[in-house]
Amino acid sequence: MAELTKDCLELPSAQRLKLARILLDASESDQDFSPEVETAWNEEIAARMKTVLNGTAKSSALTEVLAQFKKLYPA
Repeated sequence: MAELTKDCLELPSAQRLKLARILLDASESDQDFSPEVETAWNEEIAARMKTVLNGTAKSSALTEVLAQFKKLYPA
């Protein structure tokens, strides 16, 4: 397992991401991973990355995010 992990970490970023998606797809058989869903996710990821890279992304403090989470999902 250690050798496999080492080999995977040596892959270029895009290939590591693709491998991660393949492994997730294989482990969650009840999920919809159709080409349309894959395309939609890729477009969403690209749009989010663009906002981060051009400095227009909005962020929140971790404490605010956790407070919102606790409101939505009380213990």
